[in-house]
Amino acid sequence: MVSVNATGDLRQAFRDAMRRLAATATIVSTGGEDGPPVGMTATSVTSLSADPPALLVCVNRSSSLAGRLGEGRRFCVSILGAGHDELPFIFGGGAPRERRFEHGNWKTSRHGVPFLDDAQSNIFCSVDRLFAYATHRIVVGRVDAVRLPSGDVRPLIFADGRVMNG
Repeated sequence: MVSVNATGDLRQAFRDAMRRLAATATIVSTGGEDGPPVGMTATSVTSLSADPPALLVCVNRSSSLAGRLGEGRRFCVSILGAGHDELPFIFGGGAPRERRFEHGNWKTSRHGVPFLDDAQSNIFCSVDRLFAYATHRIVVGRVDAVRLPSGDVRPLIFADGRVMNG
């Protein structure tokens, strides 16, 4: 067993520990008149409130998505499922930004937001609040709509740098 405290390499130990925290893989995306659509893989997505419906998304400030998520901006969280094994890697930097939406079955909402048509679900939000913390922006998304396709729930789980079908 390895134990690391502030005198050891705490940052690396923390990264290694977080790789063991399995999470459902999602893609957070936005579009608009200020440029082509952007999207990124995110596992730091969680429910915040049911009344009003809201969620949290943590986005690295250096990402192209962070620069586009201002207050009031619409975005979508597409929850990935079985069969989307390559998408977390493509949207995690495995493909150039301008080519990412060539992979998968993407459609555009009436508000110009790209969403994965065959996702487990799509949660459409508007940015309600933004908070800065260290290298990240914490985005509070007010839920505007939810799309729940029929079929079995088989989430795509991401842990230790790889995907597993749930």
